[in-house]
Amino acid sequence: MKKIFLGIASAFTMLTSCQMKDTADLIIYNGLIYTADSSFSTCTAVAVKDGLVMATGTDDEILNTYRSAKMVDLEGNAMYPGFNDAHCHITGLGAGLLRVDLRGTRSFDEILNKLEARQNESPSDYLLGDGWDQNLWPEKSFPDNSKLNELFPETPVILSRIDFHAVIVNKAAIERLGIKPSDPSILPGEAIMKGGEFTGVFLENTADRFKEIVPEPDSKEMRRMLLAAEEECFKYGLTSISSAGADLRLVEILDSMQSEGDMKLRIDLWLTPGDEMFARIDKPYTKGRLRVGTIKMYADGALGSRGALMIEPYSDNKSIYGIQATTDAVLDSNAKWAFEHGFQVAIHCIGDAGNRLALNLYSKYLPEGNDLRWRIEHSQIIHPDDFNLFGKYNIVPSIQPTHATSDMLWAVDRVGKRIEGAYAYKRLLDQNGWLPSGTDFPIEQVNPLYTYFAAVHRVNLDFIPQEGFQMENALTPEEALRSMTIWAAKASFEENLKGSIEKGKFADFTVLDRDIITTDRQDVPNTKVLRTFVAGEEVYKAQ
Repeated sequence: MKKIFLGIASAFTMLTSCQMKDTADLIIYNGLIYTADSSFSTCTAVAVKDGLVMATGTDDEILNTYRSAKMVDLEGNAMYPGFNDAHCHITGLGAGLLRVDLRGTRSFDEILNKLEARQNESPSDYLLGDGWDQNLWPEKSFPDNSKLNELFPETPVILSRIDFHAVIVNKAAIERLGIKPSDPSILPGEAIMKGGEFTGVFLENTADRFKEIVPEPDSKEMRRMLLAAEEECFKYGLTSISSAGADLRLVEILDSMQSEGDMKLRIDLWLTPGDEMFARIDKPYTKGRLRVGTIKMYADGALGSRGALMIEPYSDNKSIYGIQATTDAVLDSNAKWAFEHGFQVAIHCIGDAGNRLALNLYSKYLPEGNDLRWRIEHSQIIHPDDFNLFGKYNIVPSIQPTHATSDMLWAVDRVGKRIEGAYAYKRLLDQNGWLPSGTDFPIEQVNPLYTYFAAVHRVNLDFIPQEGFQMENALTPEEALRSMTIWAAKASFEENLKGSIEKGKFADFTVLDRDIITTDRQDVPNTKVLRTFVAGEEVYKAQ
């Protein structure tokens, strides 16, 4: 009888104990969890409720305090705050999934073979591709369009360079756009000529104009492209992005998608400035998982196509200084509007003259000690005299570490000794004590682990150079992780909502099959994403 009584009492105690526990929607345990909080602490378990972090702690602390119908055993794997790409292009990624991928091609003939294969497989009224880089070819020079004209005499062909600041197009595309060599709308340096005729290579604004001849996808197709891009982001552990360059149509589509629950990715969307945009959206807003509060402009072009604006001429072509992509008057007018309406400004700056142009513009509007977080995207080549301006005016240097490891094999040919002020991430970090990082996809690969790898180890995926590229500007593992989590969130004024695994913040997590903070260098690029969570919902699980 006594044993029966004790058994009943024990069962009652267990039942009561279970009932006394707080209910969580999700408990994740048995892992190595980097919180990215102020002390860079780790824990082993997390409880989630209503899409937010409820508590963090040891397995015993969480399991003895909370109960949940949904339990996830990490099996000792590492978990981090959801990765945040601080500079990318979601529409470019979505569209790129439908185009001919030219990345890594080693000659123009290889490109021609890919184009022929695609057109034979799936004939189209337009042939689009992107990702070529002449610096990978034996001759390292721009091609002409003579072979494109032979192969595709009637089908417009538009092939974007890897940086999307140059295109090679055929005669059919040029005729469809309706431009001629004497066209006054073509800015100096934006058309590569030979014997007074177009070679088919165009840069910057003129390159962008070829988008006009390609029919825009309808809303249904746009949604399909955006969802495909979102799926790709989740596969690589991205839960948030800052996407550069949006027109009103894209704003409306994404607004609708997130309101309907179709778009689960958190998106900080940067507007392309213009009178119509300013008339429709005159103040920043956040709606669900969509933030709109930044305008994006261009000071110059890209280094690979010699469009980056330099103070002194290019070391490998003394007649070229690069291209100023936006006039002083337009840059100033848009910055003034942003300042008066509470918008953040982000300007693409590659060359030292391009960076100086934006830094001087910002200094006109930003008081010292401000917290407006105006950004310089890429901050790629900085004159030694200009680094201090980032700190003086609290200007945010937004970096893309894989640009360094993609460009390093030829960048010194372009800029010579100025390479010492290029891709100087540590020196930029020292200006304000923090900086955000991103991939710039689809220019670079989507995988944020490559961003981390390039930031810390400064080698490409072939581990070249063995000793690392300008290692004095490498970030530490902690700094690199913060740049793609909490600092990326800070760059969009969202550090109190996400970016670290702390009570009350969004339950956005990325689970990896190894700990990138401590693993050997050679193992980092092979790291796989096992799970991705947004607001406590598992949006990706590796098969």
